[in-house]
Amino acid sequence: MFLRALVLVSCLSCCVGAYATEHPVEIPLTAYLGVLPSLKVDVGGKPATFLFDTAGGLTVVTPDTAKALGCQPWGQMTGFRMRGDRLDTPRCEDVRLSLPAMGLRVESAGVWDFSALMPKDAPPLAGSIALDAFADRAITLDLTAGKLIIETPRSLADRVKSAKEVPMRISREVGGRTVTPLVGVDTPKGRLWMELDCGSDGNVIVNRPLATALGLDPAAKGKQPLTASLGGMPLKANAQIMDLVIDGNIGVPVLKQWVITLDLPHQRLWLAPRHQD
Repeated sequence: MFLRALVLVSCLSCCVGAYATEHPVEIPLTAYLGVLPSLKVDVGGKPATFLFDTAGGLTVVTPDTAKALGCQPWGQMTGFRMRGDRLDTPRCEDVRLSLPAMGLRVESAGVWDFSALMPKDAPPLAGSIALDAFADRAITLDLTAGKLIIETPRSLADRVKSAKEVPMRISREVGGRTVTPLVGVDTPKGRLWMELDCGSDGNVIVNRPLATALGLDPAAKGKQPLTASLGGMPLKANAQIMDLVIDGNIGVPVLKQWVITLDLPHQRLWLAPRHQD
């Protein structure tokens, strides 16, 4: 057992790389608008609220935040949201953000005004941090406890001893800049790959042409009970059918059931059932 743990520490050691921390770093998360995880970031010496979005793919800052960071937005990056909406955004290079007890570097951040998507009385947002900001790290997300933990090689090895590894791959779009985790969902016809999306308040969303493979009615307009397997880990939730450009999406109400550990550089994912305190 000791040798196995030692090997795991060695195999995972490069996940932290040049941005290593001596101890795990715990970052508190709060629920923006009561649902979406958010965190505090220092921008120009002042605290600012950023969403934390595991399916965002690309870290984005508002025009005001770009100005405060000394960035002159330029060029264009183009991506697509899960329903096929095209999103064009200028970019900021080498964006440095300061979180409690650690800093982050984003190679290329998008610049976009969030106000069009938010209620008029919503608290101001400075941006949204996606997993591209943690691409060389291993992280653990516990939405129920409101924690994002940046793991060290040793803490990662200890963490995954009591968790179940499930199939995972990384989706990279926008010239390979984005980092979006996809989890394998097994069906009798084959494996689907669904986004892990802590930026969605839905349970599970399934692409219409794939509904029958999961025993769902593609013509249904309301929620349907779904029972599936994530590499042997049971998934039970309400599902909605939509026309998507991805296989599907797993949102906050389901993700809260687990403590989620992602080794992003090695494309490995572990789930541990979250027991309510």
